[in-house]
Amino acid sequence: MLFAASVLWLQGKTPTEQPLEDKESVFIYNGDIFSGIPEQVRDKLGDTIPLLGLIKASENVCFALSRVAGPYAFIYLDKSRKKLYFGRDLYGRRSLLIGKNGNRFVICSAAKRRKGFEFMEVPSIGTFCWNLITGDLMVIPWQYRNKNFETKLEDLKGFLKQDLSVEGVLPPEESAIQTEIDSNNTTVLHIVEGLDTDLAFHKLLNIDKWLNNINKLEILLQKSIKARVSGIPNSCSNCLNKNVHCKHAKIGILYSGGVDCSVLAILLDKCIDSESPIDLMNVAFDESNQYNAPDRLTGLQGLNELRQICPERKWNFLTINVPQEELNLMRKECIADLIYPLTSILDDSLGCALWFAARGKQDDFTSTCRVLLVGMGADELFGGYTRHRAAFARESWQGLNNVLNEDWQNLSHRNLGRDDRVVSDHGRQLRTPYLDEEVVNFVRNLKLWEKTYPSKTVPQGFGDKLLLRCLAYKLGLKQVSRFKKRALQFGSRIANKNEKAHEMSTRLL
Repeated sequence: MLFAASVLWLQGKTPTEQPLEDKESVFIYNGDIFSGIPEQVRDKLGDTIPLLGLIKASENVCFALSRVAGPYAFIYLDKSRKKLYFGRDLYGRRSLLIGKNGNRFVICSAAKRRKGFEFMEVPSIGTFCWNLITGDLMVIPWQYRNKNFETKLEDLKGFLKQDLSVEGVLPPEESAIQTEIDSNNTTVLHIVEGLDTDLAFHKLLNIDKWLNNINKLEILLQKSIKARVSGIPNSCSNCLNKNVHCKHAKIGILYSGGVDCSVLAILLDKCIDSESPIDLMNVAFDESNQYNAPDRLTGLQGLNELRQICPERKWNFLTINVPQEELNLMRKECIADLIYPLTSILDDSLGCALWFAARGKQDDFTSTCRVLLVGMGADELFGGYTRHRAAFARESWQGLNNVLNEDWQNLSHRNLGRDDRVVSDHGRQLRTPYLDEEVVNFVRNLKLWEKTYPSKTVPQGFGDKLLLRCLAYKLGLKQVSRFKKRALQFGSRIANKNEKAHEMSTRLL
């Protein structure tokens, strides 16, 4: 067996070389533990060595992983038991692929196309254990299984062409969103129908229960952001080898001007020192229209509000303009390999858009940030997609419940691994504050009508993601709180509306 790793250092006083190997084990880890390991330990040692210590101390890989919170992918060889463990976190926030060529196997973060091996993404359904003596492969599932558990299990069996057992009794499915309708609880939503949005926001902010939920969300989101930006090295990507505490931007935000990313920006301002610039990455592919894509226009509007609310902060708004020729070239040279093994037109559009945004290049200037915050997960949590509005129109709360549950169950299997690969290619770490475990638990346990109201009786850009929009309004984002949801591929103008998103992209082959 061969082990190799490269390290993107963001925790601890010095980088931890990998693989970590001793007489008992080999450990390779890509992740960020934000809870479960004391902060003072992480500040000194990082999270790799302490996490390995937890695994060894418990003698139970899954129990050790259940004690920590944060994104991860890992490979752990227990030499004495001749067992190889590997897997991804519950939400699939870090990439992990498994490849095969005949009877040879490889487990890695990213792979190239057409190199003899076929690959698939390791499904986020639990921790896998390969018995190297018997050749048996087993999955130890999470405490609650995903609705797609059996489907993903069969997909992996078919790919590997071998049996795959489940340890113990199959766990129960994750609880569905509560759908019991109480007319007394939903009355509050009807009182905002037909109102001017300013007046509607004011009414909701003056209802104790709504305000309590808004405040709770603000506290949890700010805690999530602080955990993701504190403790990182004091030097930007350019000054890292100089070992100095520089004044360049170390944190960036994928920024369209929308409500998800603007709330992150306002709360981030409260979490870092006032002298640190923040890079706002705004990408556009609309070459024929001087790159005046919809996200560029809303991004500039959002920037104006950020400057009014946080005038002391230096906001670096990066206008990342991508001509068609460069898009074609970079897709062929590297982006298609990073998107692989995914192949759809949607993967093509989103993967390319995020790669250029994360590169952070505006003319001769390139962002110095090492951490990129993104709003992924907000639409699945708060009901922000157009299909949520359509489902509510067809079948009211029950229809919305079904689609929201389906979107949440699919989250770990869709794009998070891909996005981790394309961002990491630039030596930056993708961090997703909305997918913090505490934030998720709070929002998922709210009633549907306590977080969204995608009804045709209220304006689009108000009812959808209503709780998050109320928080934005409370934070001073009066314009941004009313911007309509626009997907990255359309807002940046990379997508061709005549193509079907889920068909295979010949450009990725």
